[in-house]
Amino acid sequence: MNFQQNNLQFSTSPYLKQHEKNPVWWQSWNDEVLEYAKSTNKPLLISIGYSACHWCHVMEHESFEDDEVAKIMNEYFVCIKIDREERPDLDALYMNVVQLIHQSGGWPLNVFALPDGRPFYGGTYFPKHQWLELLDNINQMFHHHPNKTTEYVDSIANGLTKIETIDLKSITDFSKTKIEETFEFWQQQFDDEWGGFNRAPKFMLPNAWQTILRYGIQTKDENFLIQTKITLDRMAFGGLYDQLKGGFSRYSVDAYWKVPHFEKMLYDNGQLLSLYANGFKIFGEKEYQTVIEETVNWLKDEMLSPENAFYAAIDADSEGVEGKYYVWNSEELETILKEDFQLFKSYYNIDGFGKWEEENNILIRLTDDDDFCEKNAIPLQDLQAKIKGWKTALNEVREKRIKPHCDEKTLTSWNALLITGLCDSYQAINNIEYLDLAKNAMDFILENQWNGETLFRNYKEKQTTIPGFLDDYALTIEALIKLFETTTELHYIETAQELTEETYNQFYNHKNKMFAYKSHYDTPLVNETFEIYDNVISSSNSVMANNLFRLGKILHQEKYMEQAKQMLSNVQENIFDHPTGFANWINLYLNFSHSYKEIVIIGKDAKKYLEEIQKYFIPNAVFVATEKEHLEITKNRLVEDKTSIHICENYTCQLPVYTIKEALENI
Repeated sequence: MNFQQNNLQFSTSPYLKQHEKNPVWWQSWNDEVLEYAKSTNKPLLISIGYSACHWCHVMEHESFEDDEVAKIMNEYFVCIKIDREERPDLDALYMNVVQLIHQSGGWPLNVFALPDGRPFYGGTYFPKHQWLELLDNINQMFHHHPNKTTEYVDSIANGLTKIETIDLKSITDFSKTKIEETFEFWQQQFDDEWGGFNRAPKFMLPNAWQTILRYGIQTKDENFLIQTKITLDRMAFGGLYDQLKGGFSRYSVDAYWKVPHFEKMLYDNGQLLSLYANGFKIFGEKEYQTVIEETVNWLKDEMLSPENAFYAAIDADSEGVEGKYYVWNSEELETILKEDFQLFKSYYNIDGFGKWEEENNILIRLTDDDDFCEKNAIPLQDLQAKIKGWKTALNEVREKRIKPHCDEKTLTSWNALLITGLCDSYQAINNIEYLDLAKNAMDFILENQWNGETLFRNYKEKQTTIPGFLDDYALTIEALIKLFETTTELHYIETAQELTEETYNQFYNHKNKMFAYKSHYDTPLVNETFEIYDNVISSSNSVMANNLFRLGKILHQEKYMEQAKQMLSNVQENIFDHPTGFANWINLYLNFSHSYKEIVIIGKDAKKYLEEIQKYFIPNAVFVATEKEHLEITKNRLVEDKTSIHICENYTCQLPVYTIKEALENI
């Protein structure tokens, strides 16, 4: 291959293809490129981003499209472009480097490394003049001060070792009192007025609110339920949510859910479907059902591939301007809505709280429909009819605008998150289409991404090029368990167990009894990494530990339960001081510290009973429903000519009951 040219045209990644016309001689990450760098003794310039990243586009335009900058980059470095969504292993490694150096990180992520990939410096976005200066300084250091470069490499490697080391701990009991104190501490971080946590920018963090919602319902503590409801309401009212078409943007740049970072990510929307579905189960808010319905419709319209999988993301920018597709000025709104404009203006806070940059407005609500109707003396039914008309009219206009770019690659882990969200949505509002979408997406994964030995991460243009990482396995297993609990179809739990055993084969570390992020078949660049911190997506180890607990319950496998307990013991000391960063681990902790049930439904009406009982939010239970005694957990439970419900704890069961009402009273 000729490395003195841009070779990204050979990539399937939409993000890399965005850079294929740059004058920079970009290469994809592969062994051949690293060998070339070694042979030429050039350092690597590694630039990491994703297709929906606004500041990635800015730096591309300012520097990577500039001939002067490209000439220097090509002369001094072997330049590599990485799609962080396809290679989260490399992204995590180099992000840790930048965070070690600067105590913060972000994208674009730009790192300088030895020809073998070991890093010695990095940063995020650089304006052109700073970038040119940095390129010269790095080149001078690498060639004229090699000892200094080596010192930086060793220092960073030592720092990474400290970050990524997880020791094996003794298995301990999980204190109910200690976790209750943790929730009291966590509560101090809540934003009582705007929801979410007291900070800006403000991320939605659905995994944290799932755990908080569970704690509130299980302990009957109204404070946690109220705080979750405030969060759900404010997010649904805010600029973060696409008020016309559905779907959430990635985060809010402020504390009020007002101005979003406009890109829409599949992983956020999958998790938020689950959160709003569970919120609907508890609070019964029609608003939450609307959020679910609009978001699923948007996903079908704009994110669903012809092969029944879902695309990764939609860009923040159109025509080079962030948010341009989504915002409105008063003049165009008045032209479209005519005599309805004043009411619309009041409803969506046009030229008031919704005012953004220049004359543009983001559509934002500050109150629910009942309150708005009371203040504006309009019947609720009339308002809802008007809202429907407004959305139709504005969507017709918006459809004529130039749309943001859609990243049409398929990622296994993100599709798995959406499958789980669709199952939860089906349970909450009983729309069979949602379950069909979930099953079809799982069929896609099992038919295209799984070959019986390897689960692949990516799919584009009928190609799967990257073996899966731990999150691909863990989140797919989670989705399979959810599908089994929702559909009663045995093959889902059988496949979940098959994938679990393969996860042990490829990722399990026998020394610390955790799962590495990369397969053992792939040699680590610096150190073996273990993902334990819950971020916007729960860490792969926390998902795997929760999976093992649930599989252990469903399949009557004590070894899985013990493994989950060991993993939780390894991270337990971190949980109490940093609950948001260990939210999904706390969910697992509650499984051990508080009551946890096995709900077994058996008989000819098992599926019907299951659908009824799953309309309620019961987070502290696994569900097994079957017409016959297929699994160990169902043995000797069949009552002749009746459908029975068995409420068990640690496999000790109460007397069977025969109605949903009786079952709910015993849970």
